[in-house]
Amino acid sequence: MSQIIEAIYEEGVLKPLEPLNLEEHTKVRLQISNVKKLRQKEANIARAKRIIALARASIEGLSEEELAIMESCRFSFNSGESG
Repeated sequence: MSQIIEAIYEEGVLKPLEPLNLEEHTKVRLQISNVKKLRQKEANIARAKRIIALARASIEGLSEEELAIMESCRFSFNSGESG
């Protein structure tokens, strides 16, 4: 059986936030993850997906020539050139 639960670490002890379906003295394996950092990472991934979707929508319908112009501007910008 495998389950993912949240717990709070207080006074040197992990305290589950929900009941565990375990018999007393059952040995378990823990993988510790900082929930705050995980949620921030998930939010960053969601934000990146929205940006990618907006970028895709912004080039939809452009001609090959327009796409080539945008691409040349990107290379100029990245290399520090102007114009």
